[in-house]
Amino acid sequence: MKVIVTDEISEKGLEPLEKDPRVQLDVRLGLEKAELYQLIGDYDAIITRSGTQVDAELLSHATKLKMVARAGVGIDNVDVPAASERGIIVVNAPFGNTNSAAEHSMAILLSMCRNVPDANASLKSGQWQRAPFTGYELKHKTMGIIGLGKVGGRVALRSRAFEMDVVVYDPYISEKRATDFGTRLVSLDELISMADVISVHTPLNDETSDLITAVHFTQMKDGVLIVNCARGGIINEADMLNALEGGKVAHAAFDVWSEEPPNNKTLKRLIAHPNMIVTPHLGANTFEAQTNVAVDVSREILNLLDGKPVENAVNIARFDPDLMAQMRPFMELAAVMGDFISQLAPENPGKVTFNYTGKLAAHDCMPITVAGLAALLNRCTDQEINMVNANLVAERRGLVVEQSRSTESEFFSNLITLSLETPQGKRTIAGTLFEGMPKIVKMRDFAVDFTPEEHMLVLAYEDRPGLIGKIGTILGEAEVNIGSMSLGRRGKGGEAMVGFSVDSPVDEATLVGLTEAIGARFVKAVHLS
Repeated sequence: MKVIVTDEISEKGLEPLEKDPRVQLDVRLGLEKAELYQLIGDYDAIITRSGTQVDAELLSHATKLKMVARAGVGIDNVDVPAASERGIIVVNAPFGNTNSAAEHSMAILLSMCRNVPDANASLKSGQWQRAPFTGYELKHKTMGIIGLGKVGGRVALRSRAFEMDVVVYDPYISEKRATDFGTRLVSLDELISMADVISVHTPLNDETSDLITAVHFTQMKDGVLIVNCARGGIINEADMLNALEGGKVAHAAFDVWSEEPPNNKTLKRLIAHPNMIVTPHLGANTFEAQTNVAVDVSREILNLLDGKPVENAVNIARFDPDLMAQMRPFMELAAVMGDFISQLAPENPGKVTFNYTGKLAAHDCMPITVAGLAALLNRCTDQEINMVNANLVAERRGLVVEQSRSTESEFFSNLITLSLETPQGKRTIAGTLFEGMPKIVKMRDFAVDFTPEEHMLVLAYEDRPGLIGKIGTILGEAEVNIGSMSLGRRGKGGEAMVGFSVDSPVDEATLVGLTEAIGARFVKAVHLS
């Protein structure tokens, strides 16, 4: 695998890739666009920070690219939809700089409260002044945190350590999560009106852009303190400047800007305001964080190389990290089932349904569905299908994808049933895990019991004495060894379905011979990748 690094990345963090003999790591910093366009077609993965624009034009030249690895939390410089269109996984490192960002939020807050930059400059200039630098205590103040995610949660804990009363606005968390952090969940308007300090910790997207505007500033307490160590543009910067100039906001501390580096007049005036504490996007700029994020994305590239699920992909449905180890075998089961049924079912499927019963149905099973869908579609198109683009490809092919869940299961503690509807009828396969290994327990309405192997043979015929022997003889003459067999039938003398695992592929001539010898209604060789 060839990996190109286009921005400054911690050398220590890249060691997992450098030590792997399967990886060719090329560090190419400061490339011009045209040069990068010319080179990118040779690489399987790219590692960047914020200096490289991974846009649609770059991706159009990246004919071999499988992964974009952003060594940091934000993905503002990556065109995620364009990557998804091409089946390219986009990963970031959401945990590596969490602590650094939280600590920087507290650092600029405390610097603002205690006038550290001005006092430092004053003393260094030879003056000895104290009265102009009288500050504020945090104790008993109300901290309003917007976004109780990874960083916001850590800021909440640190704020409580300063004996602050912490309230939170986050429409995507439960009351329990807020309580677990010792905070209270309130509406945005409530937070705005009651907080002495407001700190934002959300991503920047369509929903959060200009989340705080002039309307909100009018509702705030006089002399409120504002901190933004998340993303520029969450707080409207022109309105922020007006609130400072009008005295509504006593002080503000910003680490991030809607334009970096800041060049427009509004930002330059905001940065120059005497009541602003400013830093040039240093939230993740610690030695520890830079190493951590590089290690995280390096591991994701190795996961891709090893065929393991990546855990921090932003364009793949995934489980909570705490659930991933438990649910990964079910994703593998669904992928096997999707691959299996795609080779048995008639062409032109119109609808696929994933039904989950048992304990796993208590969770959001979408990552399992996407894993199965990707495997199902991979044999239907020349385009490489994976968990990134499976839903997009299904939609464009007119394939309706549905899923249902029920925690009640009659026979199995967990069961996945995949049903495929085609113009020629409906095909169904069901599977479970036995001691962690995939097991197929149903095909159509036949009860079966077998472990999927690389080479399989599936036959349907009218059950009569001696047919199994004939099948064995024909396969033996073709030098195909049978590993195992599972027979399902509706009743004596009725239709039967049998699944064989075989040690080698069964050629077309042998399939024709089997069909003629036993009068088979259906004979199909299956190869599971």
